[in-house]
Amino acid sequence: MKIIRRIRIGEADLFKQMRLTSLRDAPYAFSSTYDSALRRSAESWREQADSTAQGNDRATFIAFSDDVPIGIAALYRLVGQADVGEVLQVWVAPEHRGTSVAWDLMDAVFEWAGENNFHTIIATVTDGNARAVKFYTKYGFSIISEALLPGSDGISLAKEVK
Repeated sequence: MKIIRRIRIGEADLFKQMRLTSLRDAPYAFSSTYDSALRRSAESWREQADSTAQGNDRATFIAFSDDVPIGIAALYRLVGQADVGEVLQVWVAPEHRGTSVAWDLMDAVFEWAGENNFHTIIATVTDGNARAVKFYTKYGFSIISEALLPGSDGISLAKEVK
């Protein structure tokens, strides 16, 4: 059975496991590296996980299949833009790619975004990650001509929250 839920306070180890697994599996898809993630302190993992487990500025969602974590996606409100968020850390385990897991994670992100007064969601895809661009455009994101996120590399896409 598959479920998607928001990460909970105290699940820093789960968050760390998912991030390390995703960085190891798909290093081309993220601006962070596996090596830099390994150097993080336990406190930094806890702070990041717990900050996305509560409140209305950040949320991390985990997909599970029979209690095994198989996907992750997060949404962070942009500083200074109260109604704009960035979706990031999106990853699905290889054996679940091509199923509905990524779509279901995006549904959870957008449902939460709608409940928390987001108007626009931005995604930045690293150069060369055509599969991600295809997914986001199929989900309804549009490629935007100007980068809305300072210092971002790759392709920026945006979608309104309805």
